[in-house]
Amino acid sequence: MLYTEKGTVEDFIIQELDKKLGWKYVNPDDMKQRRGGVFEDPLVVEDLKNALVRINKDVELTKADLSFIVTSLRTIPANLEGIRIFLDRLRNGLVVPLQKEGEERVVRLVDFENTENNDFVVTNQFRVEGLKGNIRADVVLLVNGIPLVLIECKNPTLETVDWTDAYRQVKRYEDQAPELFKYVQFSIATDGIKTYYFPNAFRSEGEERSFLAVWKDPYPFKKEVFRKDDTLRIAVHGLLSRQNLLDLVGNFIFIRKEGDKLTKVMARYMQFRASNRIFNRVVGTLKGREKKRFGLIWHWQGSGKTYTMAFSAWKLLHSPEAKNPSVFVMVDRRDLEEQIEKDFSFIEVPIEKIGSIRELIEVLRWGGEGKRGIFLVTVEKFRPKEFEQLRKEGKKIEIRRENVVVFADEVHRTQYRKFATIWRSVLKNAFVFGFTGTPLSKADRNTFQRFCPEGELYLDRYSMLDALEDGFTVPLSYQANLPEYHLDEKQLEDFIRFEEEVKAMSQEEQKALRRKVSVIKAIVKKPERVEAIVESIANHFKSVVEPTGLNALVVTIDREACVLYKRALDRLLPPECSEVVMTFGANDRGVVGEYFKEAQERYGVRDVKEIHKKIIDDFKAGKGPRILIVTDMLITGFDSPNLWVMYLDKPLKEHKLLQAIARTNRPFINKKFGLIVDHIGVLAELEKAFQIFEASDARSLRLVIRNLDKEVEVFKEQIGKALEIFKGVKREDTNESLENALNILIDPEKARLFEETMKSLMRSYEMLSGYPFIREYLLDYTWLSRVYVAYYKRFKKIYVDELKIEELSKKTVSLIQKTIDVKKIEEVSPTVTINDEYIAVLRKTPLKTIGAAIDVLAAIQRECSRHPSSPFFINLSRDIERVYDDLRNRRIEVEEAVKKILSASEQIVQWRKKEEEIGREKYPVYEALKNMIPEIGDERVLSFTDRLLTHLEDRKLLFKGWQQQREVRRRIMAETRLLLFSEFKDYRDKIDALTERVFEALEGVEWPQ
Repeated sequence: MLYTEKGTVEDFIIQELDKKLGWKYVNPDDMKQRRGGVFEDPLVVEDLKNALVRINKDVELTKADLSFIVTSLRTIPANLEGIRIFLDRLRNGLVVPLQKEGEERVVRLVDFENTENNDFVVTNQFRVEGLKGNIRADVVLLVNGIPLVLIECKNPTLETVDWTDAYRQVKRYEDQAPELFKYVQFSIATDGIKTYYFPNAFRSEGEERSFLAVWKDPYPFKKEVFRKDDTLRIAVHGLLSRQNLLDLVGNFIFIRKEGDKLTKVMARYMQFRASNRIFNRVVGTLKGREKKRFGLIWHWQGSGKTYTMAFSAWKLLHSPEAKNPSVFVMVDRRDLEEQIEKDFSFIEVPIEKIGSIRELIEVLRWGGEGKRGIFLVTVEKFRPKEFEQLRKEGKKIEIRRENVVVFADEVHRTQYRKFATIWRSVLKNAFVFGFTGTPLSKADRNTFQRFCPEGELYLDRYSMLDALEDGFTVPLSYQANLPEYHLDEKQLEDFIRFEEEVKAMSQEEQKALRRKVSVIKAIVKKPERVEAIVESIANHFKSVVEPTGLNALVVTIDREACVLYKRALDRLLPPECSEVVMTFGANDRGVVGEYFKEAQERYGVRDVKEIHKKIIDDFKAGKGPRILIVTDMLITGFDSPNLWVMYLDKPLKEHKLLQAIARTNRPFINKKFGLIVDHIGVLAELEKAFQIFEASDARSLRLVIRNLDKEVEVFKEQIGKALEIFKGVKREDTNESLENALNILIDPEKARLFEETMKSLMRSYEMLSGYPFIREYLLDYTWLSRVYVAYYKRFKKIYVDELKIEELSKKTVSLIQKTIDVKKIEEVSPTVTINDEYIAVLRKTPLKTIGAAIDVLAAIQRECSRHPSSPFFINLSRDIERVYDDLRNRRIEVEEAVKKILSASEQIVQWRKKEEEIGREKYPVYEALKNMIPEIGDERVLSFTDRLLTHLEDRKLLFKGWQQQREVRRRIMAETRLLLFSEFKDYRDKIDALTERVFEALEGVEWPQ
């Protein structure tokens, strides 16, 4: 083969690291020597010991001390709790009772302050003898003898493999050698074209999906130097440059605990970049390198701004250069306070909540210079009259130190009021960083002027298109419903003015506007209007939303409306299908007070927070209510990926409207876009909302947020594109029609186009099925789905239940189950059994079509996959892959392919006969030896095989499940090596390789109890 995985990908990575990024390459043979031929331990012990002595020059470490450290690392459990322990020891060092000094000292494993004081090694084909199997990783990066990163590569020139195969291989490694992954903090899966990274956390593939990501910024290297599509080079520089890697494991990877569940969190590239820009601005100014104390972090909704604050706070708090700062996180609402607390919890630094202005003043006065740590300030908690107290007493507060940092969340709405003016006057020397997804550029409210130093538009930007392209958000679609019940423009304007400006009005103006708003609310809550809108919601939910398994949010005009909608919905849907989430008060009367009492009785608790937590947790987990009814709560800061549809019946405008509808933009398995159904006419405000942005951003918004009609057009275009592939084929429910369609897909380019188009089409169908227009396309869509199933059966030998179509479209799975006869598809691509009878048939009636030849080739490949450690089948698989590729690309004719199929089939039959003759348990060992040293005679090989198996059985080492017992594996390896050495002294140079091959052969045998 002209191109290989090693030459095109593995070697490229090693060269980038070795030649450009300062890593030292150690080849597999030299690495084996460094490890002393011991592969059970992932640590390179001598490298680690040498580094410990070099880094800790102030500590006199004896051999016993060094052994204590190695043992302390080895005995860390291989689970998430073990990863947490390892990260703590990596960052903070290990407490060691020194033998010579007779006291305890902290010994550092890594020098985070002086990068050059560490040993950075990259190696390949890194072997680990795991608990459940032996692995050989393509590339491993070690710092001071500790493996921290694993990279698995696949050949970009092969059609049959890609980065997903590399990813699944890493997942197998986690299962086979878990002890490696308490040290390895993240892995990279690449085929040279696509490159993904993920933090290793012993998750299932399904759980891992949301953690797989592309690292798209080489920061601090200049992005302009790299081609945008060169994702591998960008990832290598951005993730694996020596300083960045130390920074990542030191400050950006954490074990997070939610209830009883542990998970692993790792920064995304925009969080890493923004946090470091904040850190560099603070430290740069403290050291006198620059004089900038402000910065705007402009990151679109759903990109994880709270995590960016948490990472930044951690790094500032733990860096000697920041001199133990005070960090104030400011939010305006109580519900955001809970989110901040939750997202900060993983950094294991207590966040102190400020409950009143008096508490804030105490923190500012603490010790004459202000208290150190992280403080959460929620503006909504403070009464307006308390602001005057802060203004007066603030004049007496003088914090002279400069390392005070303020993170102001959602600054487009929080930093223009009285409190913002006062705190800025109190914290005159503070660093102030504003976070927003929707900055304002109005004359009276200009986020850029407020937070950006002169000449700087923002400190860091992550746009809505960036988030969409990276898959961290999905686009939004909207549709107007029941326009006869929409408010008119004047009514919308009056209500929004009341919501936003009433506090700034005179008493007379307030009275006049309140009267207008009372009338508007009465109109919105008219019984006939409520009944009509709730009936529309229920019908849409049942036909469009419910079959997807996704959830919905109803946003009403006020708390009374929440209850009215709930009562009406309960008449049309089961009561457990929906629930209300809103504030309640002790003085609530009428329908609101009645509903609160009902909720308390239903949930058996009086505390409204407990009730809300139960409802929201069940909603997010997909096991509770499918519809939440709200008015103010959850329309900002609420993050639930399974939320798809927002039924909007409350006037909102500009940034509030954008923030609310963005609740539906989190990605989920079968969710192509978030959907907003407008019942009040507010989406006319969308165009005005676009106008508060710069022209280029307004254009981006129109791409991200668009009318549902556009999605309908996309569906029609996609189904037309898919059908065009089969131009000339009659779309009938017949085998002939199916065979003709499959013949077209023999062309790899057309097959690739079909796969891509169908996956996109299925996601569209998931969102749009249930709308009336779908009916006229249903027959064509059903036919295409049938071809899709048959295509995978023929060309990839993947059956319908293995396709995981439900991840793209649950509705398509339901359609297939109801309308497609899978048995008929199997008749078109029958399963072939390779044996003497089949060879006789093949000689008598040669295959005439490419499709028939492909069926047999697929059957041979399936047979090969059943013998993953057999040298014969490994080589045969490569040969068959070439024949398959040549046939589909028409480089050979069917006749030539049939000759090769016959030859391969005969070889398989001969292999089976030989296996039966020698015995299933003996044959793998025989085959491994003959493959390595083909010149030795069968008698000698069989004699040795009998001797080896008898030797191991006498010692009771071969039994069902021995492969999962480390001590047994170690003993079998040692005994095998000794016997090979005594028998094949004339092949001393091959003993190590022979031992490995024979051990792998033994592993593949199913032994009796």
